[in-house]
Amino acid sequence: MKTIYLIRHAKSSWDDQTVEDHERPLNDRGRKDASRMSKYLSDKGIRPEITLCSTAKRTKETYSYFTSFFGGIPLSLIKRLYHAPVSVLEDEIRSIDNQYNAAFLVGHNNGVSDLVAIILNRNVDLPTCSFTQIEFPVDDWKDIDLLNAKVVAAISPKELPV
Repeated sequence: MKTIYLIRHAKSSWDDQTVEDHERPLNDRGRKDASRMSKYLSDKGIRPEITLCSTAKRTKETYSYFTSFFGGIPLSLIKRLYHAPVSVLEDEIRSIDNQYNAAFLVGHNNGVSDLVAIILNRNVDLPTCSFTQIEFPVDDWKDIDLLNAKVVAAISPKELPV
């Protein structure tokens, strides 16, 4: 069994319109959501072994809140994950070393929502800083198939306990 813990980056700031999209930071709500989500996932026993993360500032900043609970695991910053479509997400998941059975993937819409939509066979619009746990009934990452995957858990910041 292989597991992806899919995280859409937290809410980013649009305060400075001169900042290039790739370099947009999180806003206050985004920082609060990332902090709360990371603690919640740690408390729930989520245990990734590696993290794949887009190189965008907002994805790296989102993940920085997770490092207080999930620090010490390998981090792979991947430029291709920036606004990646499903095909690129699948390629990157398939390229995970088989020594790992569970991985964080921190990315962007529309790709992350589209990936979940394929699995659930319905339209999906994941909120910022949402978490989706996806299981693949395979022993080798190269064998993943979205049509055989299962969403086993999902939560957004608004659904977190107070």
